[in-house]
Amino acid sequence: MQITHLPGRGLVAAVISSIGIRHEGAHALVATGLYLDLSRALRNPADDPAMRYRTDLNGNVYAHVLKTPGALTLINRTAVQLRALADEVPVGCLARLTMACQGGRHRSVAAA
Repeated sequence: MQITHLPGRGLVAAVISSIGIRHEGAHALVATGLYLDLSRALRNPADDPAMRYRTDLNGNVYAHVLKTPGALTLINRTAVQLRALADEVPVGCLARLTMACQGGRHRSVAAA
């Protein structure tokens, strides 16, 4: 877990979740807030047999995903949207972002 304190009108917690949409019941985990499906937006490490069974906790997987052209721009724009949502959420409530990809182990984790 990472906690970042930003200037603002009070404490608002932001929760970023990672899901794999191929898994039964995954969409039931999506709560209110922002939803971003990265399945087509970022490189899929699972397409590389050497990375298929690794997770984003492996630095090579993380780097592979973030080398996708436009990846950092997409992530930064999403962060701006989450910050804007957090500015509108009542103090003491949660601002939520759900990042999704096919399996929930590579792209969504790297972006989160």
